[in-house]
Amino acid sequence: MAPLGSLYVVAAAEEAGYEVAFRDYALEHGPDLFRFDRIARFFASDESPVLGVSCFASMLPYALGAAEKFRCDRPDVKIVLGGPGPSAVASEILKVTPAVDFVVYGEGEETVVELLSFLTRGLPPVSEIVGLAWRAPDGSVVKNPPRLRRRDLDSISLPAYHHVNLAAYDVVGVITARGCPYSCTYCDVVSMWKRQSIARDVNAVLAEIVSLKRRFGVRHVAFVDDLFTVDRKRTVHLCNVLRAENCPTTWGCTTRIDRVDDDLLALIAKAGCNYVFYGVESGSAKILARVNKVIPFEQTARAVRTSAKLQMYVHTPLMWGFPFEDIRDFHETLLFGRYLESCGAEVFYTLATPLPATSLYEEFRERLSFDPQIYSTIIAPGRVTDLSEVAGMIARYPGLFAGFYHFADGKVEEKISLGRRLGLNLSDIRISDLRREAPVC
Repeated sequence: MAPLGSLYVVAAAEEAGYEVAFRDYALEHGPDLFRFDRIARFFASDESPVLGVSCFASMLPYALGAAEKFRCDRPDVKIVLGGPGPSAVASEILKVTPAVDFVVYGEGEETVVELLSFLTRGLPPVSEIVGLAWRAPDGSVVKNPPRLRRRDLDSISLPAYHHVNLAAYDVVGVITARGCPYSCTYCDVVSMWKRQSIARDVNAVLAEIVSLKRRFGVRHVAFVDDLFTVDRKRTVHLCNVLRAENCPTTWGCTTRIDRVDDDLLALIAKAGCNYVFYGVESGSAKILARVNKVIPFEQTARAVRTSAKLQMYVHTPLMWGFPFEDIRDFHETLLFGRYLESCGAEVFYTLATPLPATSLYEEFRERLSFDPQIYSTIIAPGRVTDLSEVAGMIARYPGLFAGFYHFADGKVEEKISLGRRLGLNLSDIRISDLRREAPVC
């Protein structure tokens, strides 16, 4: 997917008068993609005095290792990290990685512009830049107060699409709102958005879609809001606008089962939605209650059936390996996954991951386990990641790289073995194929 977060920050910096060179490592090909030397050379592609790196938790150890390599050759460059991965562990990064000078946490547009102003003009003082962690002259790490969420998202410049070839990406995303009000114990979006959902103007969203179609030929967009249908009234309004204006693209979205109904699904389908991602998470009522996501199974099945009948591609993730999940719970999840497939869903299984900044991590942080052969698709989506150069680093700093760990009490090895007998390779989780053999309970 085109890196929206980074492109928003680039646009803000350019609007403030700074010249920015931008490249996306996700488009790199060839051997040694997960080697520090290769990534450090990528960092060194130009002579900019400031290097900004945005990443998810999946690439954080590689970014830090490459930053150390890059620092050896370019000691004069200021290195700034940001994005979802660094935001949750800003202080910890600075404590263990001397090469990194600053970490921007939370929404980055204003923080980055103020930091660039400090680096070029000395104002504002670094101690007054909210949303920034930095290293003081005496070596101590300082984390300034968090930046308040922006209320007017329409005042932010649109992503700097001119820096990328959108045709190179499978999906182009559009943000209609930032944040989610729910408190699911496994979810780490709170590290970026807290628990506030702030929306853009519907007409601004339409204008961006039309621009993407006219300028770049984009035919499908993904609404990458954390929870697209959080406000039913606004969702209805947006869909009506898309229909009235003959929206030139199809689109997909991510939402919750208890935030849709038959009428709303019919409307979003008529407005162009052909893909929906429902965070189902488990087939065990006990597990759903434990992770703060109690939704009746009948309601889930109905929403999946309705969406499939409306010709939507329906994605339903199911998580396993929670520290409080016994084998019966695991069986219930596999059975529910098979049932959802019969309802028209594409089910995939993902290992429960103790991401930093989640309440699940805080509760079980002393009971984690690391095995380089077992990690979630949250960490390695769509391809196998080479951990050979980072395994030692991950093992030394579990609090920094908790996403590569699993819960020690989750009976993970036993469940992997059971999954393999049922035709699932749950240690390298990919799209499920439960149709081959029904679970036996």
